[in-house]
Amino acid sequence: MPSKTLEQLINRQQLWPAKQRRRHAVGGQSNATGFAPLDRALHQGGWPSSGSSEFLCDTPGVGELELVMPTLSQLNRDRPIAWLNPPYLPFAPGLAQHGLAAQQQWLIHAHRQHQLWAAEEALRSGVFCALLSWSANCSPNDKQLRRLHLAAREGHCWHLHFRPSRCQPQTSPAPLRVQVEGGPRDIKLVILKQYGGHAGQQLTLPRNKQLTEAQRPVNEWPTNTNPRRRLAVNLHVAGRPSTPSSHPVIRS
Repeated sequence: MPSKTLEQLINRQQLWPAKQRRRHAVGGQSNATGFAPLDRALHQGGWPSSGSSEFLCDTPGVGELELVMPTLSQLNRDRPIAWLNPPYLPFAPGLAQHGLAAQQQWLIHAHRQHQLWAAEEALRSGVFCALLSWSANCSPNDKQLRRLHLAAREGHCWHLHFRPSRCQPQTSPAPLRVQVEGGPRDIKLVILKQYGGHAGQQLTLPRNKQLTEAQRPVNEWPTNTNPRRRLAVNLHVAGRPSTPSSHPVIRS
């Protein structure tokens, strides 16, 4: 007979009975990541279909979105995706290359004081297949993070929560926590926590070759040209250079 304290931990979903591990793993509650090594490392065989997943990385754009694009493209066929306070404006043509239609993307800008409320309402609504949100600091406490996770489970929505790496020591109810570090040619992952399986796996996944230049300083890009020289080249019309008086951009 379990003690009262043990029952409280189970009811709060801070502890899972061992008998639930196998049932959850084989219940189809996951989506393939598109990366075979990552599928093998994840106990469920893919990303969770709902609930919160934390991605810890210090700098946006190091490849964290590359990890989830194959799954999001599959989920986006049925329901839209919400982007809550992204650090940069999502690039519609780039999303289209991954199969994400612009009309199926909802961009939500919420004041910092209202961000958690907006996230919880969107997750619980049942409208979205996924919600991507960014927290610039470790301000959400355990109770707030738990509310987001439960709201995502209730709304059958996958919550992708991007947080700084310094949040790693903080306890979190998210069943899956992954640390992401981007390199010039690859993405390094460390599975910090996962539901029903052991953690600590380290993986290195190759990046899209067409995007690797973005990880180099601008002055090392192959297309780098002196701005004045590039302007002079662009001003040639039909083999004749344009005069400053005929081009307003020069006067500015």
